[in-house]
Amino acid sequence: MKGTIPILAALLLLASGCGLDQPKHTAAEEEPRHPSNEMNRLPKEEPKRHEPSKLVAAKRALAKPPRRAPAFEDPKQIPAGIEYGEMLRRFGPPTMGINDGPGRITYAYSKVKTQVQVEVENGKVISVGAIETGF
Repeated sequence: MKGTIPILAALLLLASGCGLDQPKHTAAEEEPRHPSNEMNRLPKEEPKRHEPSKLVAAKRALAKPPRRAPAFEDPKQIPAGIEYGEMLRRFGPPTMGINDGPGRITYAYSKVKTQVQVEVENGKVISVGAIETGF
C-alpha cells in the first residue's frame, strides 16, 4: 500500500503532461482580426497659437467694468417705524439676526468700533440701539 500512492501520483503527472509547455499557436493559426479592432491613428493636431499680448489687453479693456458694492447708509441712523424691506435697501443686510419670539427679530449690524441692534416686530422697526465696542 505504501508504494501504490507514489506510483499513482507519478502516473497522474505523466498523464497531465508533467507541466510541460503546450505547443504555442502561430499567428496564422489564430482567427483573423476584424478591421474595426485595429488601432486607428488620430490625425496630428497643430499646436494652438497664442494671441499676442496687445490683443488680450484690448479685449480686457472692452469688457464691462466690475460692479461696485452699493454704498449703504450708517446703521446708527435707522429710524424707528420704517419697514424691514426699506431698512435692507437703505442700510444693507444685517450681520446677524436672532428670533426673539413670534413676529419679533433682533438684527445686529457690526461696523468698526460700533455694534447696532435693531428690533423688528411684524415687519417694522420698533427700536434701534448702538453700542461703542472699541474694536
